[in-house]
Amino acid sequence: MMKLPVLYNRISKSIEQENTYKIDGLSFLYGTKLGKALTGSVINKRIISNLYGQLVKSRNSLKQIPKFIEHYAINTDEIKRPLNSFRSFNDFFIRELKEGSRPIDTVEEHLISPADSRLFVFDLSKSKSLPVKGYWYNLNELIKDKKLVHEYTDGWCFIYRLASSDYHRYCYIDHGHQEKVKRLRGVLHSVHPMALSVTNSLIAKNYRELTIMHTNSFGDVLQLEVGALFVGKIIQHHKQPYAFVRGEEKGYFEFGGSTIIQLFKKGTVQIDADIVEYSEKGIETMVKMGEKVGVKI
Repeated sequence: MMKLPVLYNRISKSIEQENTYKIDGLSFLYGTKLGKALTGSVINKRIISNLYGQLVKSRNSLKQIPKFIEHYAINTDEIKRPLNSFRSFNDFFIRELKEGSRPIDTVEEHLISPADSRLFVFDLSKSKSLPVKGYWYNLNELIKDKKLVHEYTDGWCFIYRLASSDYHRYCYIDHGHQEKVKRLRGVLHSVHPMALSVTNSLIAKNYRELTIMHTNSFGDVLQLEVGALFVGKIIQHHKQPYAFVRGEEKGYFEFGGSTIIQLFKKGTVQIDADIVEYSEKGIETMVKMGEKVGVKI
């Protein structure tokens, strides 16, 4: 069995072990020769993910909901719809929450998290590549735009990893406007640290959608939503140029753990000290959507 990742809990100020759903399956796929062969040749192909997507969207998948809630101790009081109204497991997975369940920090100078996630940050000025949970990949492989690479090469990278248990809708981090969303082709792998640690350049291989956001407080921010095993479908509410406000929902991920990556230019943000401290130790910090993670410089 591969080791489970540890996380920093900002509320209890303690280190916790991550609770992962169906971890034995991930251990097989990314920890054995047969599993690696399958993920490399069959499973990560979009047709397989689409077929699995149909399963979690079927009525038969409803039986997975109570098991999922129990395993992760999901707070059902904050769910907007009654549990008996969901039509499938995926319908539950992309659930909306009641208003006020994720308070948005409205202080203009505060940088907020776009999603419930595990956050890892990295100073891009220290290297031209990004270290993510035990492996490296080139920034140009990630965004495939040499001009943008040059603009952000000495800035900051925020990596928000959404686990299956997390709320899978994400928001805009500030007031501003965006350019047209760009699609970057790729396959689909799990973004769990187990997969990240054994698959070279994993996130740069996954399907990604890139948005250039011109924000009022933090300048031009690059945001990438990364698809993942098995469904990895990214739903953007606005794919064309659009003016947005802080806390407004930008989109959501269908079933499967996913990742949001944000790149900031040099001299725009100062990250909260605890997040930097634990990132330097290789430990992700648990954050909620709308929560302060830094300040404007």
